[in-house]
Amino acid sequence: MIPEDTIDQIRQSSDIVDVIGGYLRLKKRGRNFLALCPFHTEKTPSFTVSPEKQIYHCFGCGASGNVFTFLMEHEKMSFVEAARFLAQKANITIREDRQDSARRERLETIAWANRVALEYFRGMLQNQRYQVVLEKYLRGKRQITDAAIDHFQLGLAGEEWDGLIRHARSRDLMPDQLVEAGLALKNEERGSYFDRFRQRLMIPIFNLSDNPIAFGGRTLKKGEPAKYVNSPETPLYNKSSVLYGLNQARSAIRYAGFAYIVEGYFDVISLWQAGIPNVVASSGTAFTAQQARLLGRFAEEVYLFFDADSAGRNAAIRSVDVLYDAELEVKVIEAPEGEDPDSLAREQGAEAIEALRSQATGFVAYRVRHVQIEKTGVVGREKLVKELRAVGNRIGDPTRRELFFDEAASRLGVNTSLFQIDSPATAEPVPRRRSQTQAPDEFNFLSLLFVYNDDLEPVFETIAPDDIDSRKLSRLYSAMIAQYRSLGRLDAARLVQQQADPDFRSLIAEVASVEWDDVDVTNKLRTAIQTIMEMKRRRVRTRLMTDLRKAEASGDTEEANRLLREIERYFGDD
Repeated sequence: MIPEDTIDQIRQSSDIVDVIGGYLRLKKRGRNFLALCPFHTEKTPSFTVSPEKQIYHCFGCGASGNVFTFLMEHEKMSFVEAARFLAQKANITIREDRQDSARRERLETIAWANRVALEYFRGMLQNQRYQVVLEKYLRGKRQITDAAIDHFQLGLAGEEWDGLIRHARSRDLMPDQLVEAGLALKNEERGSYFDRFRQRLMIPIFNLSDNPIAFGGRTLKKGEPAKYVNSPETPLYNKSSVLYGLNQARSAIRYAGFAYIVEGYFDVISLWQAGIPNVVASSGTAFTAQQARLLGRFAEEVYLFFDADSAGRNAAIRSVDVLYDAELEVKVIEAPEGEDPDSLAREQGAEAIEALRSQATGFVAYRVRHVQIEKTGVVGREKLVKELRAVGNRIGDPTRRELFFDEAASRLGVNTSLFQIDSPATAEPVPRRRSQTQAPDEFNFLSLLFVYNDDLEPVFETIAPDDIDSRKLSRLYSAMIAQYRSLGRLDAARLVQQQADPDFRSLIAEVASVEWDDVDVTNKLRTAIQTIMEMKRRRVRTRLMTDLRKAEASGDTEEANRLLREIERYFGDD
């Protein structure tokens, strides 16, 4: 267990905007930040992050929490893993009462194996035995500079069957641990082990923390049927959620506002050498939704820059829907016939690529450029309409979606109404999650308490938990009173942290996330208190009158007279 005071120290040292901003593209809205919710699919941002209260809340699906719960839900960390992660970022030492879990030890072993492998592969590239590879292939054929070799930490797997295995033993790693890390294989019949990568140029793949998590191996052996061999998926590496080069390119992407998307490792390396750092690779496959959302944290616009052949065009077409779904503007760069990003960068440099970017087309224009519309016929145009309608419906912003459909209709020579079928503008709206309470006055009263800066004790003495009609809000009010009397303040992030019930946690975050900009909070709270008291007064009167009618109907004169006296005492002036 981690001591409570250490947890508080970690939470107070971890800015929730900085942490969540590393995973989502946040936009400032008033005092808070907004983003598309990562926990459900939505077109309009409803995920709110409060820097003042250090909490998040989605008004669409109800997902809520603080900096710990975000990492636990989004990154699938345990609480201890989230605390360790944040503590490391904040340079806080955790003194724990028990040893690491088996899962953490397993992940650390895999991470260590990848670091040892990177060390080994980089050392092999400098080995005199393989200098011909360095000179003829990397520096010669590929024209890769020493600066790029160091920057991308390129290496080499030699000819030995067990070179990495023997090296790893000297670093306290056993063969079966290398197998789990995807770096070795086992011959089940013989019970022996051998390296997964041999006679290959090794390209390490890093996560956003700059730690190696996998490798791509490009063959150096003539006649080898597998040009590339990549690491298998491991507990550390999920290829559908990783982009090659993003760990090094993200700052440049944020600065430029856009990213080049290319297919392969060497495309990234050559563009970087040419002075274009804001580039990532899809590694030859169509983008996944996870990759698109990942890139969407850093970019607003992407340029698909693939080979000039039909395979490149197909890759662009397969990628565009998830990119639009991630709120990215998509444009396409067409390389000249027979060229690709790698060759253009090496032979013509950044100016040529920037010139091509200036001529980039939107996706609709690119998609129909190679189609002879007048010869396509009704069936062909119908397929294009359906394809572009499906893509356009991924665009969350209604104005951009409408412009997309207008352009598609114009280029296909059809009526725009064909694109409105099943579009978000006309389809049945997705039901939004209702607030957990139907008591807006009581809800607002509690939300005001989170922003009121003066002494709250007089409020608590005036309004008791039983005065709140909503059971859920009454429970929250009791928790707020208890926290205030314990800490001397209300701390929404801490209150959220203490709740195991996700619905109650969501309610806390929903109440605390209300913004009261340009409002006299003192007067607003005074009015809210009066409203709560008046609501209580009406409830009491209604209850007494109901009881009076029952007593009269049953002939209970004594009870009826008692109720009349009580009504007169409390409501005689009404």
